[in-house]
Amino acid sequence: MTVFGAGGIGLYFAGMLARAGHSVTVVGRAETVRAAQVGPLLLSRAGEESSVPDVRVVTEFGSGEPEADLVIVAVKAWQVREAAEALRPVVGERTTVLPLQNGVEAAADLAAVLGAERVLGCTCVVIAQRVAPWSVRCLGAHAAVEIGALVPDSDDRVEAVVDALVPAGIAVTRSEDIEATLWRKLMFISSYGGVGALARQPVGVTSSEPETVALVRAAMTEVRDVARARGIALGDDDVDRMMKVYEGLTPDTTASMQRDLAGGHPSELHYQSGAVVRFGRASDVPTPIHQVIFASQLPSENRARLG
Repeated sequence: MTVFGAGGIGLYFAGMLARAGHSVTVVGRAETVRAAQVGPLLLSRAGEESSVPDVRVVTEFGSGEPEADLVIVAVKAWQVREAAEALRPVVGERTTVLPLQNGVEAAADLAAVLGAERVLGCTCVVIAQRVAPWSVRCLGAHAAVEIGALVPDSDDRVEAVVDALVPAGIAVTRSEDIEATLWRKLMFISSYGGVGALARQPVGVTSSEPETVALVRAAMTEVRDVARARGIALGDDDVDRMMKVYEGLTPDTTASMQRDLAGGHPSELHYQSGAVVRFGRASDVPTPIHQVIFASQLPSENRARLG
């Protein structure tokens, strides 16, 4: 198996899969390769730390690299297209590609390069923090993913991924409509994270102010309207469902985009609120709240990318 990306989520999935007995290769930066030469991958959760030996790390694929059965793409959304090209040497007829990005475009970006029949749609819920180049901490529950085929001929690939992930301690739900699943996740993450970035506050603060709660709901409604204009089956009940998830988050929760913007790092702004705005314009659906989120955070995003 190959995990492309050695951030928190990439290291977490690599550790969980290797701990379950799979042969895992991680594609990361030179600092990750150096750290892996010193000792095993460290994986911790709930105060318990385990060492995971024999995880291979490379910065790129050499000639004669064997075909991977499963490739997990764990880079940021803006890095997916570059990752797709880099993955060509290990993607063959039997390879299944699983993207873990927020947003609704990663699977299509990978499919355009590697073939839609090989790529599954996926949403992932886990808080995994890389605490050192070869050490990761899981905060809260272990990962839960929802996966589905982009094309009907890929249904058997879904079952193979379930068979790999579940024994490794990763919860899997099969989606019968992966496009709706992806847009539902975008509705959730772009709205509470975008409003959190505007307010510069965690969920415990934003969810305690009725005016701000109403703003999050209105932002979710915009995403629902854009999705429906694009033929995606989302309705009022999806907004209600995602609002309940938002209001049930722990008080100190912040979204990854919100944290990246606050820390002066490149974020997925273009692939969250930016995507809502882009798709809304293409479908003649107004998205004023996401437009404000996108436009107000764009100067910080541009500065982070220049830095």
